[in-house]
Amino acid sequence: MATQPVQNRNALYHIFKQTALYEKMLRWAWLQETRIREEEKRIFTREAREQFGKGAPHGSFADYKEALRRHRVTYQEYMYGYEYWKLDEAARDAFISRSEMQCIYRKIVTREVRQTFRNKTAFLERFAPFVHREWRMADRCSMEEFRSFVEAHDVIAKPLDGTCGEGIFKICANEVQDWEALYARCRDQHLLLEECVRACEPIEQLHPASLNTIRVVTLSQGDKFTVFGALLRMGAGGSVIDNTHAGGVFAPINPETGCIDTPAIDAHNHRYECHPDTDVPIVGFTIPYWEQIVETCRKAAQVMPDLRFAGWDLCPLADGRIELIEGNHAPDFDGGLQAPLKVGVKQKLKESAEEIFGINVLELIKPTSQTYNHYEGML
Repeated sequence: MATQPVQNRNALYHIFKQTALYEKMLRWAWLQETRIREEEKRIFTREAREQFGKGAPHGSFADYKEALRRHRVTYQEYMYGYEYWKLDEAARDAFISRSEMQCIYRKIVTREVRQTFRNKTAFLERFAPFVHREWRMADRCSMEEFRSFVEAHDVIAKPLDGTCGEGIFKICANEVQDWEALYARCRDQHLLLEECVRACEPIEQLHPASLNTIRVVTLSQGDKFTVFGALLRMGAGGSVIDNTHAGGVFAPINPETGCIDTPAIDAHNHRYECHPDTDVPIVGFTIPYWEQIVETCRKAAQVMPDLRFAGWDLCPLADGRIELIEGNHAPDFDGGLQAPLKVGVKQKLKESAEEIFGINVLELIKPTSQTYNHYEGML
């Protein structure tokens, strides 16, 4: 009987798709995508003009504009991420840019998935079986509850809708000087408070100040599942977060073996065979509990059968449990999956998506009016 509401909803949706209103909404979605494309072009061109005006190390502004027109790449992707400046057109076409991936995500990721993954508390509640740490919302705590929680654990405070590690900070009870001011700050900013967890020793020793995590990018639909790629993310410079935007480094993981076979890289294309701070070897490092990590991702993906894409951030803990830290419904392909090896994954993406989803996702990138039917995810 539980399937009856779903069947009724699907029947109503099928009827709605035959209406003029539905056609108008698809037209609106197509116009929105066109506006996004034009705004990207304006912003990316301005940034590149500024950088080339300062004396960019390689390439030319004219060549960048051609790469932007064909592949929607940012200046960072052109200069550092994929080094487009030294590639011919065939080699460039092997990569898929961040903007192209975002275009795909906008068209096929459902509203339910977006809403769940964008809201950190909604995510923690939906995927509770894979979250072992305690957490609280600061604006749902009294002053006494707030202080009790912080005194029981070191705490990481996060904005609910933050990205790229922005706005995250660590709270240690023995360092708090004004409890009322701290509580007011966390409450008024509606911060999420999470118990600090410790990674297993091999992961922790890479950079002890941060929780170093494993990002696993998966494609799934129904009972179909594959690990598309994975990377180890490590903090650097004493930062409490491992995000590359905060100076972190990352290294691709071989999905078949769980081993790191190539040097790590940072946002500026510097390469590291050992961690720049701790000198712990990165090349040859084997991710502990790799099979359990993959199985955790598989089970988590089954929570939302229409998930399609996900970037799971996980960490094996000291007691062997696998902790799900966060999830991303629109994971970047530009960083850990293409930049370290300077190898494009566009064809691999096409083949994997056809196997899992049954569609050619590269068709979703094309800005043609004939693809109205590809815009349902934006409604």
